[in-house]
Amino acid sequence: MLRSRMLMLVALVATGSPVVVAHHSLSGQFDTNKSFQITGVVSRVDWVNPHTQVYVDVKQANGSLVTYKLESLPVAMMRKSGLSKNDLVGDGRPVVIDAYPARGDTPHLGYLLHIKLPDGGEIQFSKVPGAEQP
Repeated sequence: MLRSRMLMLVALVATGSPVVVAHHSLSGQFDTNKSFQITGVVSRVDWVNPHTQVYVDVKQANGSLVTYKLESLPVAMMRKSGLSKNDLVGDGRPVVIDAYPARGDTPHLGYLLHIKLPDGGEIQFSKVPGAEQP
């Protein structure tokens, strides 16, 4: 049984299976040398692995809404730090978010670095480039 599992793993690696090579490095998909800031309302949280995803609706100057998709830490790391999905979902009030922008031509995609909640609480996920850290 163990031998057949090892052979399957070797076959997957040898064929370049997407299951094996699908995960990306943070700096490969996001520009970790700069960040952007948005203010909006968390409209959805996908509490899934390999990365939780937070969707934030941001009102534009013309009144339209743009939804940003922000990747974050795996569920286990979120739970270990004491966070739950409900902590991120919010209550319909605006949050302020700092994120790494996606590389290439992928607008409204980022990696969540810091969130300031409506009650003044803050959650720091990673260092924000150029920001003074406590």
